[in-house]
Amino acid sequence: MPQISSKSLLLSSTSFQWMIWEITEDLSFFQTFPENWTTNKDHQIVSQKKLESSAARFCLWTLCQQISTGPWDLKKDDRNRPYFDQSDYHISLSHSFPFVTAVISHKKSVGIDLERFGRNVEKIGPRFLSTEELNRWQDSHSDLTKAWTCKEAIYKAMGVPGLVFQQDIQLPSFPDNPFKIYVRDKKITISTEVFQDFACSIAIED
Repeated sequence: MPQISSKSLLLSSTSFQWMIWEITEDLSFFQTFPENWTTNKDHQIVSQKKLESSAARFCLWTLCQQISTGPWDLKKDDRNRPYFDQSDYHISLSHSFPFVTAVISHKKSVGIDLERFGRNVEKIGPRFLSTEELNRWQDSHSDLTKAWTCKEAIYKAMGVPGLVFQQDIQLPSFPDNPFKIYVRDKKITISTEVFQDFACSIAIED
């Protein structure tokens, strides 16, 4: 079955649901979400990216149906981030072929990021890690990749323009999962999962 993971988690007083899916199907399989979830931009996307985008929305739609029949009015903000209009549910999507993922949270801002091991994170490390973080993880490709997904997920959850990865988001070592940090006085809980050649992180405001 292409579904890799589907969980409903409770962290502290915050609950959320998420799903990871491995794409083995064609585009038509995933396009079962509402017609108004399709944007004009979909017609301009190259085939693989369109497949990934549709599969991520399929995961989100599947999670939504486990909560209620809706309505679920999916929109995108001025920074192209998906959200539900007039809803107290928060969402986030990510994809890195052949995997896609979606998360939905009630009343708490949430972010998710998925990344394949093998990306040249060593080269871009100085752009997203502080000097201390870089010294800590520079010899571990897996930890560098996890750190990247953590910071991306936090950035999505915060939704704050101008958030600086090196300065504003300071990660501890990875002794615990999940773990908590403060970002600009907001308490964030981060949960990570590693599967096959991928790392996935979810960040949610407490």
